[in-house]
Amino acid sequence: MSDPDGEVLSRVVDAIERKDFFRSVLLSDTFDDWSLTRALGEFLVRIQPDSEVMGHALLARAYRHLGDLERAREELEQCRVRALAQVLMPAEAELFLSFLAEEDKLLSRVQKTESDKP
Repeated sequence: MSDPDGEVLSRVVDAIERKDFFRSVLLSDTFDDWSLTRALGEFLVRIQPDSEVMGHALLARAYRHLGDLERAREELEQCRVRALAQVLMPAEAELFLSFLAEEDKLLSRVQKTESDKP
């Protein structure tokens, strides 16, 4: 019998060991498997639905890369709401505030490009 959560976590651990997963996804926006990023984000949100910030951040970035701009925008807003509602450590606050600003800018740029197409 297959354990989908176990499979996702195993793949993420492998990505962490090989590619510095969180730095690639959140800081440099260069990860090569956005479906895996989405799966981890979904997992994190599912296990902590009321307080998860990281999962929504992962989902926002993954959905943008996967071309679902509406869901990316929704997840970015969920990330923003949760980040501002929690008491974060200074390093966490800096990471998430920087992430929110950058992802908002990237989403706006992609949406503008999409709206400019004939």
